[in-house]
Amino acid sequence: MKKKAILLIIILTSLSLTGIILTQVYWVNTALQLKEEQFDNSVRLAIKSVVNQLLQNKNEPDFQQKINMLSCRKSRLDVFDYIEPQMLDSLMANELKCMKINSSYYYAIYNKINNRFAIGPDAPCEEELIKSPYQFSVSSIYRPGDYTLSVFFPDKTTILIKMVSTWLIFSVLFLMILIFSFIYVIMKILQQKKLSELKNDFINNMTHEFKTPITTASLAAEMIQRDEVLSNPSRIKKYAGIILDENSRLQNQIEQVLQVATLEQEGPKFKMKKTNAHHLLESVIESFELRIKENNAHLSVDLKAVDPMVMADKFHLLNVFYNLLDNALKYSPNGPVIEISTWNQSDQLVIRFKDNGIGISHEHQKDIFKNLFRVPTGNIHEVHGFGLGLYYVKTVVEQHDGRIDLKSEPGKGAAFDIYLHTND
Repeated sequence: MKKKAILLIIILTSLSLTGIILTQVYWVNTALQLKEEQFDNSVRLAIKSVVNQLLQNKNEPDFQQKINMLSCRKSRLDVFDYIEPQMLDSLMANELKCMKINSSYYYAIYNKINNRFAIGPDAPCEEELIKSPYQFSVSSIYRPGDYTLSVFFPDKTTILIKMVSTWLIFSVLFLMILIFSFIYVIMKILQQKKLSELKNDFINNMTHEFKTPITTASLAAEMIQRDEVLSNPSRIKKYAGIILDENSRLQNQIEQVLQVATLEQEGPKFKMKKTNAHHLLESVIESFELRIKENNAHLSVDLKAVDPMVMADKFHLLNVFYNLLDNALKYSPNGPVIEISTWNQSDQLVIRFKDNGIGISHEHQKDIFKNLFRVPTGNIHEVHGFGLGLYYVKTVVEQHDGRIDLKSEPGKGAAFDIYLHTND
């Protein structure tokens, strides 16, 4: 998929997701507003009912008689003479309960002219009561003065959220699923794009690497067919050797691809046996003698581990050592200096492959063990390979319950340390 197409998909999907989120926010806000209106109406109906019942009580003969008796004893009656605090408290509780409002609340009767509180509140919330939207005049019950019954709900926001909590939870849940899915899909698209690029590079490299030995072997075969060569046994032997070498090179490349393919498709099938890692290292070093001479490389070997015995699959561990030594030679173009050393650390055997090659930058070290990854060098054919070797190495080491560490700086070479558990 082209970069522009991916960018367009991301932009369009982001806009759609943003639109969905904004729509959900709008509906949540609308739902809260509707619930707030419903709550306000319920409160107003409840308080209006309270005021009406107080008014009815005022008109009762017994209450009128009580007021007349108080008038004889007091020069001036106050609002709490007409509205008994206990009755008001009982009426408030009953009416709000009838409206299914079970939240905590505070109420008071105060004079709006001078903000003097005549009844209540039970808590220091005078300012909130004065600013409360739930204000009801009691002038029909008591005059003079502009007395008002005010109610304040400290948990109003919590009440409203609880009213839409189920719908809100599902909205948030589905939005989170949608956002997660969007991020996941975008990441997968980018991963697939990167994987596609890696596979294209792999195919290009593989085509080149397979073509080179085939071409060389074909040229050597053509030379053998010439009359002047057929009459010269030494030249026949020379060209036959070239064909054999190129065939061996091609076989090794195919084997490397098949090894990784087997690990990925069928899973590792290791035959663990008690193995002397030093013997495997010596075998690999011996097989590289000619290449070391051809590359004018200096190889120092320091196998000082007292206990080199590990439980391992000889075939796969041998390939691990082969790959690391092969990389050390390939990526050390000018006078390779390679060190292979071992030592024991606690209950582990440490095997180090160190070179003085081109090194690996820190930004690429995290990807160096990934399948098909090759460090960019400007020319993909400068160094032979498919980007499979180190992936294979790490997979095999981990299947041996071990680990591999890398220490490297550009231009200063690289050191690969393998940690394997020794036999007790």
